[in-house]
Amino acid sequence: MEIIDILKIHTAVYPEMQPQDAVKLIYQNEFGGGHLIKEKEAALKRIYTEYENIEKNLSEEKFEDIGNNIVRVNLKALKSEELPLLSEAFFLSSSLHKGSLLAFKYKLRLLWENFDLIGFNFTREELKNYLISYKNAGYPMVSHSKIYNEHYNPAYRIIMADFVNTNLVNEL
Repeated sequence: MEIIDILKIHTAVYPEMQPQDAVKLIYQNEFGGGHLIKEKEAALKRIYTEYENIEKNLSEEKFEDIGNNIVRVNLKALKSEELPLLSEAFFLSSSLHKGSLLAFKYKLRLLWENFDLIGFNFTREELKNYLISYKNAGYPMVSHSKIYNEHYNPAYRIIMADFVNTNLVNEL
């Protein structure tokens, strides 16, 4: 699935997305979640800590496709015994999936060029202002916006989609 299709889907599911959230989605689509991994044990500990502080809902979808062979795994939809498998997939994905700044910038350009087709609830001017400041900051990894966090309380990990159908995470 192409990034514009992913953005359309996410805008429909998360209508309160802000420019920052669209950029975060594109960043994750290109670079995965490797920017969060320093060491394996710390990654597992962080998942458990986050998991303890979220409201669980096992009826929610576990996997959310964000394109480029990457999925978000919803912590709210998991049981605690599934966390070690998720952490392992997260760690392996971070070492295997690498993106490129050139491809990321291209996807940002697609975001700009297809703005009217996507259906955001923010303006093109808001996107323009955000993209200018984002570029000036050197294209860093960003967190979700305050509005997105308040509405959706996201709690997930990024893994390669290949792991979803393997023995590594087939227990999830």
